[in-house]
This record gives sequence, C-alpha cells and structure tokens, in this order.
Amino acid sequence: MKILLYKDPPNINSTLLTWTFAEELRLLGHQVFWAKPKIDSIQKGFIDWVFGNGINSWDAHNVAKSCDAKLHIHLEGVAFWRIGMGSAVKDWGYDKELTPEEIKYHKEQYIKWMSAAYEADSCSVNGERQIIAIQTNLFGGHHLPNCHKLSCGVDARYAVTLRPYYPKKWQIVTASRLEEAKKVFMIAEALAKLDTEKLPPWIIIGYGTKEQTEKLYSFCNKHKIKAMLHPCFGAEKWRIIRSSCLMLQGWSGIPPSEGLMCKTPVISFNHKDVVELYDDSIHWARDNDTDDMARKIEGLLKNVSNSYNYNYLDDITEIGRQKLLKGEIYACTQEQLAKYYDEKIFI
Repeated sequence: MKILLYKDPPNINSTLLTWTFAEELRLLGHQVFWAKPKIDSIQKGFIDWVFGNGINSWDAHNVAKSCDAKLHIHLEGVAFWRIGMGSAVKDWGYDKELTPEEIKYHKEQYIKWMSAAYEADSCSVNGERQIIAIQTNLFGGHHLPNCHKLSCGVDARYAVTLRPYYPKKWQIVTASRLEEAKKVFMIAEALAKLDTEKLPPWIIIGYGTKEQTEKLYSFCNKHKIKAMLHPCFGAEKWRIIRSSCLMLQGWSGIPPSEGLMCKTPVISFNHKDVVELYDDSIHWARDNDTDDMARKIEGLLKNVSNSYNYNYLDDITEIGRQKLLKGEIYACTQEQLAKYYDEKIFI
C-alpha cells in the first residue's frame, strides 16, 4: 500500500510521533511518503491512501480526489470549541477568559476543517468522549462516517531497548509544550508550595515561545525551583523519562503512557478527558488544584526517597504498564496503532 501523509516532515519542535508511526507502517511493508503536493501533480492510481488532519484536511481531500486515492482524516484538538459549551476556560488550564466572539471564531474554524471527515473514506478520533463532543457540538448530532476510536500512540521501541534496570536519579520530569492548556505553569505553582530547596531538579522535555520560556524560568528562579527546559526526542527523551523518579503532568494525552513504558510513576490533574485515558493506571490530583497537586507530589517523593531502589516499581505504574502493552487502556504503542491502521483502515 502506498500512503501519502499530507504534512511537512517533523522537526525538533514536534514530538515526532507521526514520524515513528510512519516507520511502523513501513515495517509492515507499506510505502509512506511525506509531502504537500499540488492538486493534479500525482499520477492517478499511484497513491492508495492520503492521510490528512488539522487545517490541512481539505487540502488532503482535494489531492486524494485528484489522484483517485482513498482519504483518511484524523480529528484532533478539542479545547477551544468546547469552551463555552459546558466546559469553562479554567477547566482547560487557561487563565484568560475568551470572549463570545473568540469562542465562535474557534468553533467555526474547527467546523471548517473537521467537516472534511464527512467526505472521507474513513476518519478517526482520540477517544469516545471526543467523538460524541464533535458530533453533538459541531455537527448537530450527525454521526461521523466510518469513524474509528483510536488511541494515542507512544513510540515505544526506544523505551524497550533501554537497559532493563536503568538507574533512577533524584530528578522529576514533565513532557509537554508550555501552552497554558498543558498546565505546566500550574505544576510549577504546585512545586512552589513545597520546600523547593529539597526538591529534585525538574526537567521539562518540550518547548515554548520566548515569552512562555521566560515566564517559566522567571517563576522558577523566584521560587528556587531547579528547572530546565530540554527539547529533545527519540532515545534522548526516553533516557530522561526512564532515569526520572517521578513524572508530573497537567493535561496531556501521550506523556503519561511514556512514563508507564519507562516504569516511572506518573501524577496528573484528574481532568475528565485524561481520566478517560488512564483510569486507575496513574496517580491523580484534583483538577487545577495546585494545593492538592503539591500534597500528592510531596507524598510520592517521600515514597520514592524512602523505598526506591533500582528494582523497585510502583505497583500502580506496573499495572498501568502491563495494561498499555496489552492494549487494555486508551493509550497504546505506535506498533499497535500501525497494526490497527493496517488491518482495519488501510486495507
């Protein structure tokens, strides 16, 4: 099967998850191309499937139609248009209220590109709640055609190749961009409520704008939190997560599964969308409650410092890891995700 991913190749500012997904498809025998070709630039019949998502969805549709290829649209991104529809701004981690005009604008933008799914041969969404929200809030209850509920895919091949008893260090990790909705700044506020002199170094695998980065460093320096922003991917990302004694997450779909793969205990705010993904596989603090997050972090770090050794595994973490490897929770591996596409979609 020849598959065109209608998007630019990944770069340092991406998680490279689509890149690893493409590699897994190639390992299954498919040919995968990265490009945003012009309409009518591809010979008819050369490409079997075009994969599109986000603001490029209709462009992907037009290219697929011009070369007689089938089209798959992946729907993602839900925060902005759910604000104002029973979900508050703060619920998503934003500290700036949106005006009705801004909410309407974002809703219209999502409708504009998500509607491409109704012209596609198949589509996919990350989670049952998101499928229902999209159908109900954007398209008047009309069911998405041939819609597949897919999991977040974690690029686990790097993780499983690390040494089985990789030494744990006195450091904590967060894997996230510095957007407000990711709640990294809330994690910083929670850490500031603790005895920061005794806190382990905090490594943030991610990136942000100049303004976001300066804001984070300014806050951490003020409260003597030893923080370092470290954009990286692949084996380096896995090395850091695997060697950390605790992962702190705000609102994130994929990173908690990375912690589970690395046998690193994970704590997150219990936003209902994240709970849907992980249920009882990770530790929880009340959503947007930095006092509760601080208490939970302090308790977990005491547990780690008192009883951690290289062979020690938190029971919840190991249970979650086994569920992940068996495909029993929402998150899965990129290998499992590619196999699903191979057997259920690209056939």
